[in-house]
Amino acid sequence: MKARRSGFALPAVLAVTGVVTLIFLVAITALANLTREANSAQARVRFTEAALTLEANLSYLAVTEPLSIDSIAVGGRRATDEFEAGLPQGQAGSALLLHLDGRPYSAQPVSPLIISVQDEAGMINLAGLDELQSVRLAEAMGLGDARQRRIQQIYLDYVDTDSLARTGGAEQSDYGRARTANRSLLRPSEWLSLLGVRPEIDNRRWRGLESDLAFDRATFLMNVNTASSQSLQILFGITQEQAEAAVRARQSSPFLSLQDFVAASGASNLIEGERRYTFPSGRFVYTIRDTRSRWVYRARISLTPGGAELPLWIDQAELKEAAPDAASDPIDATPFPYPLG
Repeated sequence: MKARRSGFALPAVLAVTGVVTLIFLVAITALANLTREANSAQARVRFTEAALTLEANLSYLAVTEPLSIDSIAVGGRRATDEFEAGLPQGQAGSALLLHLDGRPYSAQPVSPLIISVQDEAGMINLAGLDELQSVRLAEAMGLGDARQRRIQQIYLDYVDTDSLARTGGAEQSDYGRARTANRSLLRPSEWLSLLGVRPEIDNRRWRGLESDLAFDRATFLMNVNTASSQSLQILFGITQEQAEAAVRARQSSPFLSLQDFVAASGASNLIEGERRYTFPSGRFVYTIRDTRSRWVYRARISLTPGGAELPLWIDQAELKEAAPDAASDPIDATPFPYPLG
């Protein structure tokens, strides 16, 4: 009878132990991933519920409270005749102002959310830019003039309804499996879906501009009382110093005419046409952020006072997670003026 070979049992045990350990490591990793996904899903549900509640409060204020020249005046006095209708309302007495210039408001103590509301007329409307404004926007995004002109042709092919490619443009055959929309953009972020645009854009520059971008082919109004410094620079071709001077001036006394803005900023060669420059448009883009996570909700309210059954529309809704390096929310935000009652 042969004797057993020495040294055989230990390697076998080590091999089995290694396999079992590997199986446990895989199981633990999978369990950790499932736990992270479950926590993320729960955070998203909690955020969505709180954001939609805050959206409902904002909608109620937009419909029931009077508009001031640069804000919603919660508890403000309404105009009683044509003369008063042309004056700023609700900026005295006990009115609480929800400014429409993108400043942050805290939803505490109801929820740990931050909301900012921006009058669409104070934003950079991608659908209504003239040639000079488009060039200034392209420069802010780091695009050269030639690239900007080609992107404009690609954009026109993207939103038109035919299949004929413009010179320098792009139609279905150029997109491969992806499809051209052949319709108006649903939201500003869809602009990144244009052929070749995303690789050309610096992500940091895009995120710095995104909060000021709008897309609306129905109206091209402007409001110098609610536009950010960055929007004023692109829309009116003024310097950063001029834009910041205008923002400081309107904080003490809102502009009542385009001439007031010109005097405060030193802007030149501005022609006042059919666009209103000093009153909200009735369309407000709002962004809601979670102070505990990176979830962000953005949508637009359009007031339709002529509709008895539908006094407002909500569209362009978008739920996403902010980039890991996105700036943190301010902790000194003004309390949100919840409906009085």
